[in-house]
Amino acid sequence: MEYTILLVDDESAVREGIRNRTPWERYNFKVVGEAGNGIEALEMIEELHPDVVITDIRMPYLDGMELIKEIRRSHPPISIIIISGYDEFTYAQQAIRYDVSEYVLKPVTSEDICNLLERTAKRLDEDIIRIQDQNRLKSAYAQALPLIKEKFLVSLLTPVHQSPKANLIAKAKDYGFNLEGDEFIVATFETDHDEQDDPLEAMALLEVAAEVFQKEGGDLVFQFENQIVIIFTANSHGQTQYDALFRKQTFRKAEQLHAYLERYFSFPIVIGVGNLVHSPSSISQSYRQALEALNYSSFYPEQKILVISDLEKPQTQEDKTHLQELLSNVILTVKLGTEEQVIESVNALFGEKAAALPYEGLQAFLLDLSSSLNALAESYDYTLFQLSGEGDSRAFFSELGSLTTLGKARRWLTKLALTIRTNISGQRENSHIQFVQEAKALIAKHFTEPGFGLDQVCEMIGVSPSYFSSTFKREMGVSFVQYLTTMRMTRAKELLIKSEGKTYEIAQAVGFAESNYFSFCFKRHEGVSPSQFRQANR
Repeated sequence: MEYTILLVDDESAVREGIRNRTPWERYNFKVVGEAGNGIEALEMIEELHPDVVITDIRMPYLDGMELIKEIRRSHPPISIIIISGYDEFTYAQQAIRYDVSEYVLKPVTSEDICNLLERTAKRLDEDIIRIQDQNRLKSAYAQALPLIKEKFLVSLLTPVHQSPKANLIAKAKDYGFNLEGDEFIVATFETDHDEQDDPLEAMALLEVAAEVFQKEGGDLVFQFENQIVIIFTANSHGQTQYDALFRKQTFRKAEQLHAYLERYFSFPIVIGVGNLVHSPSSISQSYRQALEALNYSSFYPEQKILVISDLEKPQTQEDKTHLQELLSNVILTVKLGTEEQVIESVNALFGEKAAALPYEGLQAFLLDLSSSLNALAESYDYTLFQLSGEGDSRAFFSELGSLTTLGKARRWLTKLALTIRTNISGQRENSHIQFVQEAKALIAKHFTEPGFGLDQVCEMIGVSPSYFSSTFKREMGVSFVQYLTTMRMTRAKELLIKSEGKTYEIAQAVGFAESNYFSFCFKRHEGVSPSQFRQANR
C-alpha cells in the first residue's frame, strides 16, 4: 500500500533537500504536498488528507507544536514525524503527549530518512493488519460484553416499556455505565455495507469506534443488529448554554470517528446523528432521529456525517415510528426524491396490504396518509387543502370520501404527492440559496475580525461545519476558506490603492492579526508583495 506524505518546513532548501535525496517509492511513500508554515499546512491537510506529516518545530505564523495540536484535534489518524534542530526536553514531552511517531534531530542524512521511512511504513502496515487480523477479531468477538449488558444498552434505544429515570441510572451504574448526566446525543452507522452479515468485520468496526472514544470516557459504544451505536453523554450542571458546546463537541467527535473509519476501511461509511435530549429515557428518540438522518444518505451522497438538525425542521406530527414503513418511504421520496421515486413509492404503498382493506379500513388508511402529507406540507408553510386544488377542507374531505376503490385512491394520492414534491423541492432550492446568502452576509460583516472563521460562521447559522462546508462549496464553487481569503485580499487591494496605511494597519483592517502572515498570503494570492502591488497601481 502506498502512503502519502506532507512536508512542512519554513526553509524551502530543507524541504527540497529531503524531497530530492529520498527514494520515496522504495518504501511505498509519495510526497503529495509541501508547506512553508503551520497555517498553510492545515489548509493542505484539509484538501490532501495525507497519511503522514513530517514537520519542523520553529516556523512562523503557527509553529510545529501548535500544528500538531490542531492535527490531533481534527485529523487524529495522521502519523506525525518531527525533524527539528532543537533538542529540548519540553518539546520531547509535548511530542509524547501528542502521540508523535518520531522525533529526529537535524541535520539528517539520506540514510536517516530512509531508516525513518522504513520504520514508519512498517508501523502503518502493522496498524492496518492489527485492525483487520481475523484471528484476533475472532477472539475479541468471543469476549464481547455479556448478554445482560447488551440487552440493557439495546433497551435504551427502544421506547417500549422503558424504566423510570432513577431505575435506568441505577441499572446503568450496576453494569458499569454512567447515565447520570443530562445531555445525550445518539450517533449510528451501519455495518452491512455490501448487504452481507460478516460478524468479524462488524467487530472490527466496533473495535475502532470503541478505541476512538476510549480515552475520552463516558460515551457508550456498542453494536445493535447491523449498526454501531454511540451514545454521547455529558452533564451541563444546570447551565443551559452548555447545549451548544455539547453539540459542537459531539460533531467534532463524529468527524474524528469518521476519519479513523475512512483510514482503516475501504468501503464508504455514513454516520447519522440525532438531536440532543436531556434524559436517559429520551435516548430512544435521539436514536430514531439518527436513523432518519441515515435515510438521507442517498439524497446527499457527498455527506459523510448526516446531522438530523441540518436536514429537517422539528417534527410536528406524531412520531414516525407509529406509521407504516411504506408510508414513511412515501413521505421521504416526496421530500427528497425524483418524480419516478415518488410514483414507485406510492405504487408500493398501495400493494397487497392495502388491497386487503375493507371500505372503512381504506378510508382510515387515506386519513392517515392525508395527515402525514399535511404535516409535511405545513413544515414548508403550505396546507394540503391549497395544494390539492380543492380550496377548503369540506371540498377536500368530500373528494377523499369519494375514493371508494384502490385504483382511484392510488391515482389521487400520486397526483397529490407529485404536487407537494414540486412545491417543496422549489422551496428547498430557495432555502439553499438563502443558506448561502446568509453565510455570505455574515462573512461580509465579520471578515475584518481577527479569528473569524469556519467555526464562528457555523455557530451563527446553527449548522455543523461539515454540512456547511460541503453545501457552501457546492453552491459557490469554492471552499469557505478560499471565499474568505478572496474577500480579504480584495479589500486589502482597495486599501493599498486608496489609502496610505502601513502594511500592518491594512493587515489588521482585513482580519489578519499577524502582518507577516498577511504579506505571505497576499503574495501567494496575487503573485506580488503588498508594497509591490501598491507601487504598480499608483
